[in-house]
Amino acid sequence: MLNKGWYVLYTRSRFEKKIYEELVKLGLEAYLPLYKTIRQWKDRKKLVLEPLFRSYCFVRIKNDKEYLAAIKVIGVVRYVRFNGKLAIVPDEEIELIKRACNSNYKIETVETINFEIGQRVRVIRGIFSGYEGEIVQLKGKNKVLFRISNVPVSMAIQIPKNYLQEIQNKK
Repeated sequence: MLNKGWYVLYTRSRFEKKIYEELVKLGLEAYLPLYKTIRQWKDRKKLVLEPLFRSYCFVRIKNDKEYLAAIKVIGVVRYVRFNGKLAIVPDEEIELIKRACNSNYKIETVETINFEIGQRVRVIRGIFSGYEGEIVQLKGKNKVLFRISNVPVSMAIQIPKNYLQEIQNKK
């Protein structure tokens, strides 16, 4: 029995956009977070959309038929599992990712396991208001790290200090 929610597909390298398009063609609700970046070639620079999380695509699964249809898409390697169970990302975290991708903030993705647990903060102003994360130092700058449930990647976003409120540790 499947839980309704956003399941995480692990994809072949550089197949994210093709898989997303195929999922949509099949009538499935899919989400591929993209961000704008400038790519440099020998003769030109171009603004392109790149996947935020390499080799990952999200799909909302409602039943067994949709579950099987998604896994059969060419380029899908497997469903991501966390602690032996299918990884499901909550709607609130998908909304956070969407807000980040639609903002003008510079976003970086990082492997979550490389960081020590830092100071917990809550964003109190701006488009990320209400979300919680932790302060990390990345490339010499303090950023707020937002961890995505059941996926070994996170988003690090530089947010002004006056937009943050310290979360007191419960003792």
